[in-house]
Amino acid sequence: MIQQDYFLRLIEEFAVALAKMLKVNLDKRDDALMDLYRQYVGDYTLVRNLSFEELLDYATKEWNDRERIDRLEMVAELLYAEASYKANPLRDMLYGKAFEVFSYVDTHHGVYSIERKKKINQLSALLKK
Repeated sequence: MIQQDYFLRLIEEFAVALAKMLKVNLDKRDDALMDLYRQYVGDYTLVRNLSFEELLDYATKEWNDRERIDRLEMVAELLYAEASYKANPLRDMLYGKAFEVFSYVDTHHGVYSIERKKKINQLSALLKK
């Protein structure tokens, strides 16, 4: 129970930290993003550059069953956030990976999320253009 409470607080902390990162000046945003990766999901260069399949393997090896889906959702949020301020073709690649991860989380998470559904629909529309 204590471990579950700790992880729920960690998720809340992540959401606040992500919102703050998006308000940081653009020239410092990449450093702030790398720090969020390091704190919550792992090394930026490793996790961000994994293919979707490799990310699932990484998640299985690195995170326990209770945390895995929530940590994957953190990765999706980080990819989505980074894509929002990058230029193409990197933006489309990051949005595409975020879409895959959000979709996976949506089908495997026990909690329904309207925000997740909105992002999946938005990403689907963006990627069809």
